[in-house]
Amino acid sequence: MSLSAGQQNAKRVLLTPDATGDAAKTPAPRDLGNRYRADIDGLRAVAVASVVLFHAFPHAINGGFIGVDVFFVISGFLISGHNFKELAEGNFSFARFYARRVTRLFPALTVVLLTTWLFCWFLLFNDEFKQLGNHVSRATIFLSNFILWHESGYFDTIAESKILLHLWSLAIEEQFYIVWPLILVAIWRLKRGRLLLMVAISAASFAWNGWLSIHDLKQDFYSPLARFWELSLGALLAYLPFTKAPQNLAPGLASLLSGLGIVLMITGILMLDRSVAFPGYWAVIPVLASVLLIGAGPRAWVNQQVLSHPIMTQLGLISYPLYLWHWPIFSLARVVNGEAVPMGVRVILIILSVGLAWLTYRLIETPVRFQIRHPRKTWILSLLMLLVGVLGYATSKTDGFPDRDVMNADRVFNQGDIGHEAFHRYSQDHFFLCEETRIASTVGTWNGIVRCFQSKKQERMDVVLVGDSHAEHLFIGLAEAMPDKNVVYYSKPALPLLGEVEFRTVFEVIAREKNYKTIVLTANWSPKVDRVLPEKFAADLDATVRALVEAGKEVYVLSDIPQFQFDPQKCKYRRPMSDGVKCEMPKAIAEQQLASYWAAIQEVQQNNPAMHLINLTDSLCNSDVCKMASQGLLYYRDNNHLNVAGSQYVGRQIRDLTRGFQP
Repeated sequence: MSLSAGQQNAKRVLLTPDATGDAAKTPAPRDLGNRYRADIDGLRAVAVASVVLFHAFPHAINGGFIGVDVFFVISGFLISGHNFKELAEGNFSFARFYARRVTRLFPALTVVLLTTWLFCWFLLFNDEFKQLGNHVSRATIFLSNFILWHESGYFDTIAESKILLHLWSLAIEEQFYIVWPLILVAIWRLKRGRLLLMVAISAASFAWNGWLSIHDLKQDFYSPLARFWELSLGALLAYLPFTKAPQNLAPGLASLLSGLGIVLMITGILMLDRSVAFPGYWAVIPVLASVLLIGAGPRAWVNQQVLSHPIMTQLGLISYPLYLWHWPIFSLARVVNGEAVPMGVRVILIILSVGLAWLTYRLIETPVRFQIRHPRKTWILSLLMLLVGVLGYATSKTDGFPDRDVMNADRVFNQGDIGHEAFHRYSQDHFFLCEETRIASTVGTWNGIVRCFQSKKQERMDVVLVGDSHAEHLFIGLAEAMPDKNVVYYSKPALPLLGEVEFRTVFEVIAREKNYKTIVLTANWSPKVDRVLPEKFAADLDATVRALVEAGKEVYVLSDIPQFQFDPQKCKYRRPMSDGVKCEMPKAIAEQQLASYWAAIQEVQQNNPAMHLINLTDSLCNSDVCKMASQGLLYYRDNNHLNVAGSQYVGRQIRDLTRGFQP
């Protein structure tokens, strides 16, 4: 089938999911001239396929997230190559550069944002729609990474429920292209040292990335400064034709490099997973793989036989709209279903994403970029994006337009707070900030609320809850169930063990203060214990209990509560397009969660008879199922944290099981 001239041009210039379209004019290394590189389209296909499959089947495609890093390198190579060409010819223009960016990015992004907003109007509840509006407004000005960075934390909404989560990478790329052309123009005025300066910039960004991967992984993931090296390495590759470096590789060497590159790529996709400190130094794997594949040139065997295959190049052409469409589709399906969707549905969602991407490419991108020649095209596209941003801002500021039909009272089946705002406000309104300043000054906060409270003021501490947020969520219930006791909680995002640095000050204070009588240890045991050897966990807990007992404390260790596999919204509301309300899960799932750590805790009790052990599973489960709600009251604010009513209910259960923590 023959292609039109516009389609031929589109094929030549469509770049990464977030890159401009100037590939055909890029003076690339390795004897590439000005020819279109089908293998780069194929490399984009590898990148977008790995990302989409990772999001659809995260346990099968463990490291598919590295596709984003591949996109960064491709973008830096193609776009910087075009910049270098214009700088060398003396006709570089900032206005023309950013006009190309607008024409490349805005048409598909505007359509996806507006369509997503419209669907969410009918499907999302107020707090969800408010958050979406905030994300839409930030996406239109390419600041998604900063709002997601700000939101990330212990109580953050699960990633699968953030419908525009994927736009963080687009934001980072555009932040790079705000400053990178300025740097190139400044560097180009130098007669010498251009390459050295670009290497220094890349090295500084890489070093910052490495440091952050050890000290602040969230910042490392979302910070543009920690990601710039990935794009700038692609730019360095594009700069090689402007140096005295050899421009052609021997066929055997080129094929060797491309073979090594594809092996690295496959290794990263299959071997990396969420447990690694990514990006960090691990990001070298996809970045180096991309550099090797691009640098090997189109005549290398892998590039010619695999990446340049028509199926690969066609997928590469729609990679940008496919990247934009797939995540909102996956995420909305997850939100509506309230839990992970079945395997067959995920396959259908992939097909739907590819279909929408193809339609967007054919009906939106190609006509707008190559057939419409309106002199104000850039301004019109910018105005449309601005209007979408205003729509998102209004959605956020109106608290998600609360009068929408989706919020009708007949959709509410169980009453109770969801999310974390009401829970923390309740503690602030009903209790006192903890008076132990050595601890209060080091605990976390929630929207400015210090997460450290006690039930009575200026009295001895009768019951001290020590643990993570799963100790914290018991505080309200215990404080109200035992009004004669002064209950306090000290929480950190770690296991409540002597060996944990986060709890060092807490245990020092407890050991020293004689009026701290009863110590209750509990946590989100299962996932945290899974990260350490069972023997080490048992030994560390044993040492902690022994130290507390020797200090004259009464020690209780509580199991965790059941963690559900669906969101509380599925129990509270009947959402449009969903299959109804769901509030129960088989008890066998809770027992499986308990089994991952309970034997180790029981072993510690055998070695320390003075330790009291309380299993909370039956407080929310009968012989067959565990319930998220009872008698019209919802007990959970997310799938693993109790809300106010849940804390009150479980608190009464603990009081009865412990006889109010005697005497």
